[in-house]
Amino acid sequence: MKFLAALSAVILTCAPAAAGPVADAAARAEALQAEGKTVEALAALKEAEAALWQASPLAFRKVALVKSFGGYDEYEERADASFKPDEKATVYVEPVGFGYGGSADRPSVDLNVDFAIENTTGQIIAEGRDAFKFSNEVWPNRREFGMGLTFTVPYVRPGEYKAVFTVRDQNSQKTGTFEVPFTIAAP
Repeated sequence: MKFLAALSAVILTCAPAAAGPVADAAARAEALQAEGKTVEALAALKEAEAALWQASPLAFRKVALVKSFGGYDEYEERADASFKPDEKATVYVEPVGFGYGGSADRPSVDLNVDFAIENTTGQIIAEGRDAFKFSNEVWPNRREFGMGLTFTVPYVRPGEYKAVFTVRDQNSQKTGTFEVPFTIAAP
């Protein structure tokens, strides 16, 4: 119960003078908890979480180069970021703040991803619009979502590069970008 009060205090402390839906729901949760209405307080916190999710930009909770992945939070991280040309590189990513499409009983997460490889000076070596497309049905209001983005390392001069991913949510106007540095080793 101390956690609930602390979370509400943090949200209220960070809220601007004119409280919004997140602060309002958190305050309602704190008041309900003080009345001993735990179930109702938790429901109010879910409202706060939903309001925060809706207001947030598309962001990424986890980004990692991986050996393999199986689903949300099921991955084996790579020990290094060095690849040989024509080797497959897989990036595991957990987006947050995305919108939902489909219907209320069959919602979906729909994301398109643009991809580019840049050298250290920012020169684009390779790029592709909609290089990856995801459309997955999820449980209503499910916020735990992970995806793997696999690309083939190009035959270019050995050195330092970065993969740049621009994720576009098809169910909202949200867009987010993340970068993954990697090295191309001699063949």
